[in-house]
Amino acid sequence: MAAAMLLAAACSRGGDALPKPAPEVMAISAAPAPSCGHSVCADNFFVDTAAPDCVAGSPCSVTLKLVATGDFHINDEYPYRFRADDATGVDFLGTDPAGKNTFSKTAGDWQKSEEKAGTMNVKFTVAERGTKTIGGTLKLSVCSAGACLLEQRPVTAGVLTK
Repeated sequence: MAAAMLLAAACSRGGDALPKPAPEVMAISAAPAPSCGHSVCADNFFVDTAAPDCVAGSPCSVTLKLVATGDFHINDEYPYRFRADDATGVDFLGTDPAGKNTFSKTAGDWQKSEEKAGTMNVKFTVAERGTKTIGGTLKLSVCSAGACLLEQRPVTAGVLTK
């Protein structure tokens, strides 16, 4: 009974019994949200993929477009990076020091196109004709006036090679 009265007293003060930290940076790593018409869906951003038809043995690329939504914008200070998963018959052409499967802002693969959008260019060649899935993890950040979100999201794109 005493515990209930103490709890009621704490609640009646407008919740000031519990400190409220001011979130400045939140790190989140989660599975993709349910389908929303984009490759990746989140509350404050989405990612779309675009892949032209490729020619076997010739350089090709997939574009990952990050778009911040609502009060959020692209974090100019973040070192955007995409780490491609190994795929049979696919040779990645990344120039990042971390390896051929890594595409990054420092290697020139990331370009901010406007306040709320930017793109990552993932370059590769496919040895044989057919359909391949290019996938990996995109590390990104979007910010609002009150918080910056640091995210790691799996992204995939289908590529048709002729």
